[in-house]
Amino acid sequence: MAGAAAHRAAAALEKIPDRQSVVPGPGAAAAAGAGEMTADETTKSRAADLPAIVLISQSEWGLAWVFAHDLARHFTESGHPVVFLNPFPKRFPRPGEWRRLLGRLLDRPRLTHFVNHPRPSGLSIITPLTLPDRNRLFTWMNRRFFLPWLKKKVLTSCGCSEQRLVFVFLPFATPVALADMLAPFCLVYARRDGYDDDPGLRHLNSRQGELLQRADLIITAGQILAAKCRVQEHKVLDIPGLVDFSEFFRPVIEQALAEPLCCYFGHVNERVDLPLLLRVGQRYRLRIIGRLSVDWPAGSGAEIVGMVPRDRLPELLAAADIVVIPYRLTGFSRSIFPYKIFQAFAQGKPVVATRLPALEPLAHLLYLASSAEEFLEMIARAANEGSEVKLRRQEMARQHDRCTVLESLRLRLLGIDGSPQ
Repeated sequence: MAGAAAHRAAAALEKIPDRQSVVPGPGAAAAAGAGEMTADETTKSRAADLPAIVLISQSEWGLAWVFAHDLARHFTESGHPVVFLNPFPKRFPRPGEWRRLLGRLLDRPRLTHFVNHPRPSGLSIITPLTLPDRNRLFTWMNRRFFLPWLKKKVLTSCGCSEQRLVFVFLPFATPVALADMLAPFCLVYARRDGYDDDPGLRHLNSRQGELLQRADLIITAGQILAAKCRVQEHKVLDIPGLVDFSEFFRPVIEQALAEPLCCYFGHVNERVDLPLLLRVGQRYRLRIIGRLSVDWPAGSGAEIVGMVPRDRLPELLAAADIVVIPYRLTGFSRSIFPYKIFQAFAQGKPVVATRLPALEPLAHLLYLASSAEEFLEMIARAANEGSEVKLRRQEMARQHDRCTVLESLRLRLLGIDGSPQ
């Protein structure tokens, strides 16, 4: 099963259209008469040679670490200037949210109460100041007044790079218009969520059909979203999740757990089955790592850690015994592949989850439940599993190592062979 997954990943990368290399050869600077250069000049020259990466993200930099964050980290580590745009607004701020909005615009994590993830060198973070795409007038006003300013700011952050590779995560009119204005040599649609199945977003001016047609590559999160792109199957690459394997890996220890510590990490919002999560906390020890956007009852017995920087997560996760993912089954969640799966797998952790359709291909490594009672029973079973399945999870996680997968993607997108010379 693991070998088949690796084969599918390799075959999917071949779907990316071949393109002429956009990266000069290693002797380009010298051939141009650069002569002796200082270390700082060499760094600037390299950044000018490599295309800038623009990530029009669906997630805040200071919230849960997801695919956009991994892209930002990998491309900056590879020498690219990276511009990370926080999400475009989907609605107007509610009373009491203006402090958070000000913190986002000023890039002040303390005002937003978000977490200050480590920021790699070469990363710029911009929060768009636009109107939500609620109607044609707002979309027109964005294009006429707000996007020219935003385009200028993005291009300034791109530095000396004359070419841009743009990833669009939000299929709405204004983000897609910005991508057009940036004139990328390659446009990637990262379809990570089922926005078309979210009734709370149906008021927005969608450009998903147009984006699916125009994108050079579509990166999906799980087979459910990939199946929705079947008309564009020739340019779909499925990357459900990634993990920095060397950072998360912990040796497997076989032991029966009389009182397992369950852990939920991520955003606790309306998509989480709150009554079920509370029942988990009543029967087992429970630790919650992440942001709470719901009213959590006092005296629940759960340990609330709150949001933490990404570099603290491996150790906090290592202290837990079982990862729980109790999602509500809705039209939106039926498309979800939780990004945290391979982080848990890298430590061999058993994962008890709601039976989401996107998780079915990994059912042999997970504990999937269709009801609250079954969910609690699955936790009891997971507490007594052997080491063999833990090792198989780690092997699956190794195949989704962030460095390996994204470097193959990066080289292919830039038109570099990547084979040994």
